[in-house]
Amino acid sequence: MSVSFPVRVLALFVLLTCASTLDAQIVNIESQRIRTDTTGFFGGLYFSFAGSKTTKSIIAFGAGAFLEYKPVRKKDHNYSRDLWLFITDFDLVSGDNEKFTNSGFGHLRFIRKLGRDYSKLGNHVRWEVFSQIQYNGLTKIGTRRLFGTGPRIKLTDSEVSKFYLGIAYMYEYQELIEPTIYLNEHRMSSYFSFTLLPEETVTFVSTTYFQPVINNTNDYRFSNETSLMLNITKQFTFSFAFNYNFNSTPPEDVPSSTYYFRNRVAYNF
Repeated sequence: MSVSFPVRVLALFVLLTCASTLDAQIVNIESQRIRTDTTGFFGGLYFSFAGSKTTKSIIAFGAGAFLEYKPVRKKDHNYSRDLWLFITDFDLVSGDNEKFTNSGFGHLRFIRKLGRDYSKLGNHVRWEVFSQIQYNGLTKIGTRRLFGTGPRIKLTDSEVSKFYLGIAYMYEYQELIEPTIYLNEHRMSSYFSFTLLPEETVTFVSTTYFQPVINNTNDYRFSNETSLMLNITKQFTFSFAFNYNFNSTPPEDVPSSTYYFRNRVAYNF
């Protein structure tokens, strides 16, 4: 017996409420990249809400958006060397007038293909410039502001398996809370990412980040996020992700290892 589209969406939304989270310190943008050669605007929105009552009444709310823009070239309206990417996210979990976690971020990235048009260099190497602002009450980040730049290298030409390597310099300013600490750090931000597309409606993405302080490699952050995305329709997608984070020098009373599971329904336009 076939199941109607609204029922499928409702079922996936119920699954979303089962997600448990410990918010990441490293923001993974790889799963948010829209892979298309068409110019113009592309993006998506998502919302999540969950509630439960046991010994406490708990409410969880999440919202976010991602927007990608490829400007049109005057010489060739079907090709663009530049790309802008903006991502924002907010999560709040509270219960009985107590906030358990409150986190959010905004991320802006500019990407330019190197080389001319469809040259081999242009197809394999991009230069990226990015900036981000972030806060996370659970990991005692009052605010984190960073700016970085570096190359992104495409390692394969396959349409069903894509491998990428990124290496960037990153300046980071942090205000930690309880106790209040101010940090100015210069880090390397390197990542390895691969995307598998076994079916037209299935996308598997795994990304590993490594971010050491340049003058103190014993101070580093490591993160891996692995996600599976299923296309319900052309506009709606469902994804499941697991994220693991390790910080060699975490703030006081914050564990060095954190992880979260996430289920999400998104609308893409």
